[in-house]
Amino acid sequence: MLLSRKGESEEAASAVGSDLTPQERLYAKVGIWAGLVFFTVTSVAQPFFSLYAESLGASTAEIGLLVMLRSLLPLFIAMPVGQLIDSLGAMTMSRVGFLSLVLSLLLMATGTSPLWLGLSQVLMGASIIISSSSLQVLVSGGGAASRNRSINNYSMAMSAGGMLGPLLGGAVVSMAGSGSEAYRMAFWVSLACSIAAALSLIAASMLRSASAKAASNPVRGEHAAAAPSSGSSVREAFQLSRMIDSYASGFRLSRLRGVQFGLAGTFLIMFIQALSMSFIPLFLNAAGYPAWQISLVVSLNGLAGLLSRFCLDALIRRAGLERLLLAAGGLAAICLIVIPPASWHGLTFALLTVVLGGAVGLNLPVSIMIMVNDTGDGDRGKVMGLRLLVNRLSQLMSPAMFGLLGQTMGLSAAFYTGGAVLLAAVAGFTVASGYRPRRRSAEYTRRLKQDRSV
Repeated sequence: MLLSRKGESEEAASAVGSDLTPQERLYAKVGIWAGLVFFTVTSVAQPFFSLYAESLGASTAEIGLLVMLRSLLPLFIAMPVGQLIDSLGAMTMSRVGFLSLVLSLLLMATGTSPLWLGLSQVLMGASIIISSSSLQVLVSGGGAASRNRSINNYSMAMSAGGMLGPLLGGAVVSMAGSGSEAYRMAFWVSLACSIAAALSLIAASMLRSASAKAASNPVRGEHAAAAPSSGSSVREAFQLSRMIDSYASGFRLSRLRGVQFGLAGTFLIMFIQALSMSFIPLFLNAAGYPAWQISLVVSLNGLAGLLSRFCLDALIRRAGLERLLLAAGGLAAICLIVIPPASWHGLTFALLTVVLGGAVGLNLPVSIMIMVNDTGDGDRGKVMGLRLLVNRLSQLMSPAMFGLLGQTMGLSAAFYTGGAVLLAAVAGFTVASGYRPRRRSAEYTRRLKQDRSV
């Protein structure tokens, strides 16, 4: 009996991995490891940028406007980037994203004027939307079972980066002393890690090109040699008519119920994440917390997101994807309201950070699973571009609104107001959705049956 069950489990495990081609398996590994490096670096740059700008004399409103610039350019390039991922391939676009990250960190490490700091945030926003879209497409290959497993592993890498980044930045800042020079040193270290990751991506892409030439069948997401050149594809993607078409095709995808749920959930959570990454460090700094404690709190947020992935499957089985997404959004909004009184004691705030990080950490894999389950392979780049377009819209509104509230009413009142508004938004969307069970599309049901029959 035991041997029989063991054999069945081994067959099930092999069946899960058998729907991935060698190329898709390579892409998934590259996406997961590149995501770990990318989110480690951005988790150093984003929270410490606010403190760096403050050390240069920027006000809370000015910091909010600078952070807002991070989400400005993605509003205009999100859908064309999705089209380029579908035409040029996710591996090619991921290299472009890391190049933008390198340029952004270089400006952050060398610039002191508002112009250069603002340009660094524009490039950071471009890097985030290009890299995130590309890496999410890399891990979205195969059938439903292997795809969900790769997405979960990618989101775990994202949370691990969110945990390691603040610890790395805090250690560098603590050793370098204090002030703007210490924060600049953290940016230099992040720049070195980004250059190493970019070189690794180039090496992986060269391996992919060599194997693609040897293969007889074209690989999904990448075109054969007969495909149009990358230069012409980029020019076509950013023509006004093509940009309008790309946004129109993306908005057509938003008619799908799964895409609607994914967009609503990710808007709320990313609004909260933008606040936690940029303004919680400012709030703790004003409350008298030293830099190493601030970095520890931010890293706890990433650790909680990482740990939440281990119970993700059980939560999905118990609550379902849509209800889990709404519950995570409501819990995160409540955490924002509780932040000011929780900061009176370090242990209380640490516990609150763990809850907030866990709620935010569930959003990424759940929202991606909901959206890709209702879309075909040829629309993956577009739907990821649409998702990140909504993310950037949320992150554009969040610092602008919160910075002005913090400047006029104080950060505590801004947390109370922002949390209450988001909680009301979650409640309104929950009522509007009517707790209807998610209706699977015919295409998704067919693919799921095929996966189970393998």
